[in-house]
Amino acid sequence: MVLFVIVLYSNRVFAQDNWWKDKKYKSEEKQKKFNDCKLAFVNIADGLMYSNVTYVSPYFQSEIYLNMLNNEKGYYNREQSAYIIENFLSSYPVSSFKWKNSSRSERYAFALGKYKYKKSGFINTFTISVSLKYVNDLWLIDQVIVN
Repeated sequence: MVLFVIVLYSNRVFAQDNWWKDKKYKSEEKQKKFNDCKLAFVNIADGLMYSNVTYVSPYFQSEIYLNMLNNEKGYYNREQSAYIIENFLSSYPVSSFKWKNSSRSERYAFALGKYKYKKSGFINTFTISVSLKYVNDLWLIDQVIVN
């Protein structure tokens, strides 16, 4: 007998992922807070996987720290961040993206993933880390580092 576990969050269905350790929280409010955190990471991963910055941009703070292969490094506003990430996605067309691990606390969350892209017939890999900060009941991107 094969058993599949499906978890339902905010009207979307996800297979249980090993990069995210599900926990039981004492209150529904705290459970929702961390479900929202996972949803933010899932949406960001979708944006990377589909090379679509519009999946990522709803999570932009007013200012985000970016380090894109040490080329674009510093604090950028939302519009600049969208442009830089969009430029990265078009320069390195994705073949796959997957989160590998994550951690979270009351105010911050972090996920580390592998971004595979094809260039000149070869598959190459970048490591992408994304930090989220919990601000006004929202999980927002604090920083993105690609290397």
